[in-house]
Amino acid sequence: MADHDRTGTLPRRPATLPALTGMRWVAAMLVFATHISLSWIFPGEGVNEALAEYVSTLGFIGVQFFFILSGFVLTWSARPGDHWRGFWRRRMVKILPNHLVTWLAGLILMAGAGVALTAKAAIPSLLLIKPWFPDFTVVVGINGPSWSIAVELIFYLSFPWLLVLVNRIRPERLWLWAGMLFAGIVAIPFLATLLPDNPRVDLYDVSWWKYWFVNFLPPSRVFEFVIGMVMARIVMTGRYLRLPLPLALLTVVPGYLVTLWLPSPFDMVVPCVIPLALVVASAATADVAGREGFFASRPMVWLGEISFAFYMVHMLVLYYGPMKFGSGRQWELLPALGIVALSFVIALGLAWLLYRLVEIPAMLRWSRTRRSPDATDERLPLVDSHKQ
Repeated sequence: MADHDRTGTLPRRPATLPALTGMRWVAAMLVFATHISLSWIFPGEGVNEALAEYVSTLGFIGVQFFFILSGFVLTWSARPGDHWRGFWRRRMVKILPNHLVTWLAGLILMAGAGVALTAKAAIPSLLLIKPWFPDFTVVVGINGPSWSIAVELIFYLSFPWLLVLVNRIRPERLWLWAGMLFAGIVAIPFLATLLPDNPRVDLYDVSWWKYWFVNFLPPSRVFEFVIGMVMARIVMTGRYLRLPLPLALLTVVPGYLVTLWLPSPFDMVVPCVIPLALVVASAATADVAGREGFFASRPMVWLGEISFAFYMVHMLVLYYGPMKFGSGRQWELLPALGIVALSFVIALGLAWLLYRLVEIPAMLRWSRTRRSPDATDERLPLVDSHKQ
């Protein structure tokens, strides 16, 4: 465990966490694998049904990792004196350029493919408010994956106040609060059982109302973000378990198996919360200790850096690229695997272009004001965690 000062807080926090950056790519791949499993392009119903049953839940794990990671990293990087205006500007510059480019690309591709454009699909998607609407057409919108950044937007807007509250938790009570947050996550699907049983989402054998409430509605996902914040403080105050990263990763396996056993909507969010929180904290602990590994390797860090761009473009490639997602067309096994590989390569190339030509230039141009980076309005007012 890294050395700590008299207050129990890490005296120096590394600005970058390479292992966690590399893991972002793995999470993006879980989402990609889920969408491939739902493409139904392979020959024979047996293969497609097996993929849908055993792979389609991986996307829940990938998105949940991103939500927990966001809370962890934002708390980790916050410093006393940072101002909310600078924080919000940096987060908006991070997500909005990629979102606007992929939204516009989605409009063009839909028009080119002869897909009818409707205001309820386009406008809520553009404004990043679509997960608030219990309507499948609205939630999918122009570019389906953007629902999760609409949820992240709520996290970012509420973060300054959430951070004040999380910083008020006494260090010795942090694990207790993590447990209470987990209890809140468990309560969400129980609340969802009060919602109507129709219409149905056949893939997950659950009603759309329950699926939307547990998976898409932003307030239902805030608990995961806050548990990431609490885990950051647990690591920062030296109260994390001495759990090596490989062992933390192994805890995800039973979590995944539980997703296959639990009925919906209990299988979507609950099973992997604790394993993923442990993974994030263990990876950060390894980074602090300077332990390099696979996830912190240069290729994985590079892939992690473009993971957001990949996440934002991959469904556009699956829908309008060689796979023609949703068309119902099937290929023999080898051609189908070739189509998957080709779609992946196209998405990876487009992600790199989006990262290099949009994401990086936008961050360089607008992430800071014209004042000195040390100016006080660049800093987010925090409650000093020493004053608990």
